[in-house]
Amino acid sequence: MAEIKVTLVTGRTAEQGASLEIGKTSDEYRESVAVVELSKRDAEELGMSEGDPVEVKTDYGSVIVKGKISEKLDPGLSFMPYGPWANQVIGSETHGTGMPYYKGLQASVSSAKGASVLTIEELANRLMGS
Repeated sequence: MAEIKVTLVTGRTAEQGASLEIGKTSDEYRESVAVVELSKRDAEELGMSEGDPVEVKTDYGSVIVKGKISEKLDPGLSFMPYGPWANQVIGSETHGTGMPYYKGLQASVSSAKGASVLTIEELANRLMGS
């Protein structure tokens, strides 16, 4: 199975903001936030098509999200919108700043064909050990 190393950056998106108006438990919110954007070259290296499930892993955790192909990203750079899915791979250490590192995290991305993206309720249950 192919795996690539990337630098992960997280942030807000307009699509995320619009879907928040519908609600965090909505399919629209999950579709706008449970994603990782990769460059076209990185997606090709993974054998990934738009919307395929991929696993994002860091030293802090892993999560299955949908892959999106971005013409705006350079190879080796990836982007995830802030939210419960990104929080699965972001560490809690703040080094005295009060905020975890949401930018520049080293991550690996691999194909997760056949896997599904958890709903926000399923993510919460996983965190609570249910």
